[in-house]
Amino acid sequence: MPDYSSVVDALKIVDPKKPLGTALFNALARITINVAVEAVCARLNQQTRKIEVYMTQRSLDDTAYPGEWHCPGSIMRPGETINNIFSRLEKKEFNAYLLSKKFVANVNMPDEVRGHFISLVYLCTLEQKEEMKGIWFPTDKLPKQTVECHRRRIIPCALGAFVADCISICS
Repeated sequence: MPDYSSVVDALKIVDPKKPLGTALFNALARITINVAVEAVCARLNQQTRKIEVYMTQRSLDDTAYPGEWHCPGSIMRPGETINNIFSRLEKKEFNAYLLSKKFVANVNMPDEVRGHFISLVYLCTLEQKEEMKGIWFPTDKLPKQTVECHRRRIIPCALGAFVADCISICS
């Protein structure tokens, strides 16, 4: 068995209250189970009568999904609450407030590109502002470069809850 004592000693100096940095996060993500909080904002466009989701584009130097579109979300850091994550997302990903947040699903993704992730999916209502960081996309016309697990798993979970909410309001 390899001697991991130098790795263990190095990990002892990591401050769990601060971001790990991309290289360390990517290395640890391969050997741990990570919890992600996904904020899927959906709305019914009154003019087109289509359901839309709010997405942001990842940076071109992103190590896992460069330039791809996704619903805003974040990995839970040690000592963080879900509300801490939502506050961070409001500042960094939305530039707007989340008016409501409803938990809709756990999505287990053991084969995600970066490692094993459990995503806590929330259906959210977003404050409408002029200077937001993302774009609303009709669900039938998501960008070609959408993070695959968002296209196939995260967004459909939230849309199921969105449609169910719409039906209960109309009944």
